Amino acid sequence: MVSQTTIEKPRYLFIDLYRGLVILMMLQGHTFRALLDNKIIESAVFQFHDFFHGVSAPAFLFGSGLTFVLSTRKRWEDYHHWDPPFARRLGRILLILILGYILHLPFMSARKLILEASTTDYLQFFQSDVLQCIGFGLLALHGLLFFFKTERRFYGLVLAATIAIPLLTPLFWDIDFLKHYSPFIAQLLNSKNGSIFPLFPFVGFLFTGVIVSWEFMLAVEHKREKSFMRRFFFLGPVFIVVGLLLDAVSFQLYPTYNFWYTSPSYFAIRVGALLLIIGIIWFIVEKIKQPPRWITILGKESLLIYVLHLVLLYGSVVNPRFSITYFFGSDLNILQTSIIFVVFSSIMVGIAFGWDYLKRENYNTYRIIQLTAAAVFFTIFFTLEY
Repeated sequence: MVSQTTIEKPRYLFIDLYRGLVILMMLQGHTFRALLDNKIIESAVFQFHDFFHGVSAPAFLFGSGLTFVLSTRKRWEDYHHWDPPFARRLGRILLILILGYILHLPFMSARKLILEASTTDYLQFFQSDVLQCIGFGLLALHGLLFFFKTERRFYGLVLAATIAIPLLTPLFWDIDFLKHYSPFIAQLLNSKNGSIFPLFPFVGFLFTGVIVSWEFMLAVEHKREKSFMRRFFFLGPVFIVVGLLLDAVSFQLYPTYNFWYTSPSYFAIRVGALLLIIGIIWFIVEKIKQPPRWITILGKESLLIYVLHLVLLYGSVVNPRFSITYFFGSDLNILQTSIIFVVFSSIMVGIAFGWDYLKRENYNTYRIIQLTAAAVFFTIFFTLEY
């Protein structure tokens, strides 16, 4: 059996570095797209930039799958019953979903949302985004874990779902679910009504992270993690090539087909890219032993930074006129945008350090801040009548 100290480094450091780099890439991509002049955004160079950043949301979801296994497998039996660990985990998942829907609130009033909201308002509110994919994906995983208690059954079902989701995506995207279901359901299943990241295909990246992390943990237990990670330098290109080859077949299999949004081939290409990235990062951590702490802290606090950067960059019902885009507009040049990105990212890193410090050194203050923020928000939300 591998000692705890042997397992800790590859289990956590390379994943924290990976998540930190993904958050940094997301900050850069969102900041540039929000602030740059349209002429720059429409240029060929920026289109290449966007192609590269097309992997950031899948990478974030993939990272959530990686951490699910690390936090669940060591306490496998705790999640088979309605015990405190299971309740705490469900509470965290519920928080992720609540945050996801708060980000899309059309107005800061429960009364107006219930009594006066139009179908368009509800479609905005129920948009499926990254946090919805994480929340509902984790709920599905815990459902499988609760009812199919053996590792073999759980692993087999997750693997089957990982394969099925990208294959079913073109079919799901061809249906207008709003004709048959409520906006809540319809927005989860495809992008016909404005969802940015519906469950099909994006929850498949989370499940892929679960499969990869599960296999990695088995490799660690058998002291063969280095050989396991080396395979990613082979498997990554294989997935990319297979994805390109599948592209030719998909036109014959599906009545409606879109390479960039629904194709199983593009899903496979992005999975291949993620395997390469995680393999490279693992070997970097093995080489340098201690990655820059500011990046790993950014990775550890990725949920906070993800939510906060969206609110500060784009605004929300809480701060409609207090955001970076409101102050600076959307017509900046590359130098101006780069300066704002550096300052904005530095602030996010500082917040991540502060939040991590409070959790470790002053947990009571950390909880007071959490509960106070929640109490203030929901008091206003449920009492405001406008």
